Amino acid sequence: MDKIVIDEMNHTDDGISRVDGKVIFVSKAISGDIVSIKDRVEYKNYAKASIDTFIKKSEDRVSVKCPYYDLCGGCQIMGLSYDKQLDYKRDKVINIFKRYGDMAINPSIISSKQYGYRNKIVLQVKDGEIGLFKISSNDIVTIDRCLLVSDNINKIIGIIKRDISIKLVNKIMIRDSFYGVMVAFYGEVDENEVISSLKDCVTSIYVNSNCIYGDDFIVDKLGSYKFQISDEAFFQVNNGQTVKLYDKVLEYLGNDRNRVMDLYCGTGSIGIYSSSKCNEVLGIEINESAVRNANMNKDINDIKNISFKCGDVSRLIRSDDKYDALIVDPPRSGLDKRTKRIIMDISSDIIIYVSCNPITLVRDINDLKDRYELRDITLVDMFPNTYHVECVVVLKLK
Repeated sequence: MDKIVIDEMNHTDDGISRVDGKVIFVSKAISGDIVSIKDRVEYKNYAKASIDTFIKKSEDRVSVKCPYYDLCGGCQIMGLSYDKQLDYKRDKVINIFKRYGDMAINPSIISSKQYGYRNKIVLQVKDGEIGLFKISSNDIVTIDRCLLVSDNINKIIGIIKRDISIKLVNKIMIRDSFYGVMVAFYGEVDENEVISSLKDCVTSIYVNSNCIYGDDFIVDKLGSYKFQISDEAFFQVNNGQTVKLYDKVLEYLGNDRNRVMDLYCGTGSIGIYSSSKCNEVLGIEINESAVRNANMNKDINDIKNISFKCGDVSRLIRSDDKYDALIVDPPRSGLDKRTKRIIMDISSDIIIYVSCNPITLVRDINDLKDRYELRDITLVDMFPNTYHVECVVVLKLK
């Protein structure tokens, strides 16, 4: 096919070209690339393709360090220089707020180290080979190491590949932390072989959600606080950036808050981190394992002014609740309609909204705009080399 010019990038890393009035989305192409394409798939109003050859590379493109980049679906924008990655994420959020909310914003973005930042990886296993999912596929690309994860995790990947039979394993999760390392296998495995191979470099081993070696949790650290994490509990994967994000939450929260409610609180990390600014904090979380961790975290940090409830946020909050600040960190789907309605009835002075999905964030801000106005927004680059970005906004009661 004739050469095509990549004019811009969409919100999920595809390069965009327009040929004869039709939009073509090109995987892993960046603005300024001139390429020939392959694997073109036609749809009614657009087409998808991948890069065949580069005719001219964008000035913003850099050499990729990862040998799996062309196949792996993990690092979508590693080919973009890091400064331009930050510009891309900032511009993306600005465009989403303008397009879906008619809101003009000018956010700052907090940068991260580009490699070795992840404390967790979930590896797919097929026919005894360890890998990660290929782009838009359930097939896997076999890997020896990942540039995004810690040295400890890569060391354990090497041990597993060398010393453990995983022919009947489906998935492996590895978590690294300040005080220990956890490995979880899903499928059939020789437990004695696993323990013998890993006992000198891990503190916890799970097989199919059962702890077979060491503690049934690991302990991590954010700032001056410690957090116990079980195998299924959610915990942020980039500790350095999480501290910066939580510090921004504290800044937005201000001093001398009376009662604060932390919705979708997970293992209690944001609420505990914020507890010194408040007289009372209530965290709500639907995952029972996470709530158990949250209560343990409360105890190991000797926090007296925080409590936790387990259940559906939309069913546990009430219109007559009296809290002067809400912290919400919902899943990618955002807030449900019932929760938003009750939040407006509660009428807290401020809402601090932490979001990993700017599209649902904008939707929710629009739904709350009768009572709340957007005062500030900060972006945190939690996931360098990917198109994901974390947003922290503060909404003020009108």
